[in-house]
Amino acid sequence: MKKFLAIAAIAIHIPIIIYFWQIDSWQLLTSGQTNLALIALARIFGLLAVYFVLSQLIFIGRVKWLEKQFGLDKLSIWHHLNGFFALLFILAHPFLLIIAYGGLNNLGFFSQTMDLIKNYPDVWQAVIAVLIFVSIVTLSVNFIRRHLKYEKWYFLHLLTYVAILLAFGHQLKLGGDFHNRLFVYYWYLLYALAFGQLIWYRFLTPLYNFFTHRFYLAQTVQENAGALSCYIKGQDMQTLKVQPGQFMIVRFLNKKLWWQQHPFSVSAPYDGQTLRLTVKPLGDFTSTLKDNVSAGDKILLDGPHGVFTLKQATKDKLLFIAGGVGITPIRAMLEQALQAGQEPVLLYGNRTASDIIFKDELDQLKQNHQFGLHYIVSDDSGWSGEQGQIDKERIRRLVPDLNNREVYLCGPVAMMKAVRKYLLELGLPKKLIHFEKFSLG
Repeated sequence: MKKFLAIAAIAIHIPIIIYFWQIDSWQLLTSGQTNLALIALARIFGLLAVYFVLSQLIFIGRVKWLEKQFGLDKLSIWHHLNGFFALLFILAHPFLLIIAYGGLNNLGFFSQTMDLIKNYPDVWQAVIAVLIFVSIVTLSVNFIRRHLKYEKWYFLHLLTYVAILLAFGHQLKLGGDFHNRLFVYYWYLLYALAFGQLIWYRFLTPLYNFFTHRFYLAQTVQENAGALSCYIKGQDMQTLKVQPGQFMIVRFLNKKLWWQQHPFSVSAPYDGQTLRLTVKPLGDFTSTLKDNVSAGDKILLDGPHGVFTLKQATKDKLLFIAGGVGITPIRAMLEQALQAGQEPVLLYGNRTASDIIFKDELDQLKQNHQFGLHYIVSDDSGWSGEQGQIDKERIRRLVPDLNNREVYLCGPVAMMKAVRKYLLELGLPKKLIHFEKFSLG
């Protein structure tokens, strides 16, 4: 029910926009004249373009009431899909207007374009906004995005805010649907809601938490050659609500790293005093992190984020499946499950034995609580335990009571996709398989 209400709170604006549009534009659409009909369509495409662009701010704004229902990974997917729809409407709006007015004025496409830019207020700013939107969507295409460093991509995305402001001026001055004063007020409200929530959740809330808790780096611990844990302390830490499985978006406030932010998983149950976050060196930032931070560095934390927690669990018997650095959220959840008297089993896959993160801690937990712990190593001839991949045969053999369990899955995307397929083939319902894929936006 809460998810339905959250979706309704966003989707309700589409029929409202269409209602106000048809008041002045429906007669143009049904006039029987092609150029007038194109103007009507251009108007609704323009209005929807604004709506979809403002929705982008909500999807990437880390808005808590929405995140709690769907998780940032799903909102990130919506953000990408919504961006392409926004671009479609953004391009269709001026294209149809140029065709329509060119037909009415007996001007060619280029001549009519120049006429609109020269003689209509704020249109040149809207043209710049369109170019910015096209550039941002182009840079977000996967095969291009992979070749850009996150920081460059992120700062280019900040131009979205500039484009939205540039496009605003011509809307009320030239928009044929804004003769209705109520619609004008509603339009201002849409902007206020979108920017208000973005500013509150993405900027003001982390700043409030920083000045309340004064987060700082207490120490770093190299877990193995491929993982670094950061221990974070502060003031009144007991009031910070963090669940195992969640993650924080971290910004180290020192001269080298203050302009970068990255997601770190909570890798141990939070004790109200010290927060342990663990990251694996997968890029330029994480590879050099240990050399660029020092104990005492101030930290800006945004979060906690994520719905990949045991709050989703409906059963006491749990199966945790982790691959590589995917153990970081599951390590914390495993201990929470053991403390709650649940019956977990952990399958943990790595390429080599030296890649296993938290092995000493996991072995100690097994000694203290006697739960099912299985390391699976795929490329290490010296490993005496399970060798190979986490496949269907191994899941069936190591977890014979699979159908009585609920699964939490975390690891590389390809691994999660394959394991989820195996679980479904083994008869586990989709609703009992929990996973979270997140790309920071």
